[in-house]
Amino acid sequence: MTNRIITMRYHKRFDMPAKRKKKLFDRVAIIGLGLMGASLGLALKRAKIADKVVGFARRPETRKQALAKKIVDIACERMEDAVQGADFIVLCAPVGVIPDMMKQCRKCLSPNAIVTDVGSVKACIVAEAEKVFMGGKAEFVGSHPIAGSEQHGLESARADLYRRAVVAVTPARRTTERALRIVRQFWQMLVAEVVQISPEAHDRIIARTSHLPHVIAALLAGCVGREHAGQYGRFCGTGFRDTTRIAEGDPELWRDILENNACFLVKELEAFEKELKHLLAGLKKGGGGVMGKHLSRGRERRRRLLAGKGA
Repeated sequence: MTNRIITMRYHKRFDMPAKRKKKLFDRVAIIGLGLMGASLGLALKRAKIADKVVGFARRPETRKQALAKKIVDIACERMEDAVQGADFIVLCAPVGVIPDMMKQCRKCLSPNAIVTDVGSVKACIVAEAEKVFMGGKAEFVGSHPIAGSEQHGLESARADLYRRAVVAVTPARRTTERALRIVRQFWQMLVAEVVQISPEAHDRIIARTSHLPHVIAALLAGCVGREHAGQYGRFCGTGFRDTTRIAEGDPELWRDILENNACFLVKELEAFEKELKHLLAGLKKGGGGVMGKHLSRGRERRRRLLAGKGA
């Protein structure tokens, strides 16, 4: 698999006839009903692409809420019961938990079932999936919807979370055209933009565009609030709130993500350290308009990045 990025934009046909006599899936299983899983359930119900949406959650209150809010049709106490008979399964769990989930549900999968996930690190998950699914008819294709919120839990779920989001799909060496097509159709039916990319290229890019900003936001919040929070807090305006919003993310969830992509994150932090040292050296030396240069360059690069977001 090369590192070439292939973009497939949303369009009305979704690689299938416009008129379907039956829904795309008979039974979709969502394993994990936090923000991502619950939002997926709402999106599936709205899109009406599955006859049955089944969810798995360990906590009884989560299952009860999922049924009450009509996020799923069936809420299961056991993961094995949720995947039984499902033709499409989505693992909506922390990155470090997904490999164990694959192993646990593998023996209960229907022949030709397709499994995907929503993890924001792909190389470690895809490598494990290649071993877990070797020799069977069920297949795994990695996915990462670039969508979410600093909020978490079923209570924060939204039916439009995936709408117009970019979804990275990361096939492996043995991924079949059938499995890739079905995963692509799944996300496109939720009005997402699919980008096909290798797992390694995905992790390298996301380390820069997502994981580095999260670490910097956390460091910034920690630095600004290092002392006298009660006194300084009243002087924190929208600038502080905007630049540190994502630091509100679940620390355990993000620790799991960042540790599983440490090799690429280290390189991005080193690049950031280089920028910071250059700015510090210029300020200490004085003169030369170093601050203006950094500010102008930052604004220009931000504009180029966001202009290319929909390209």
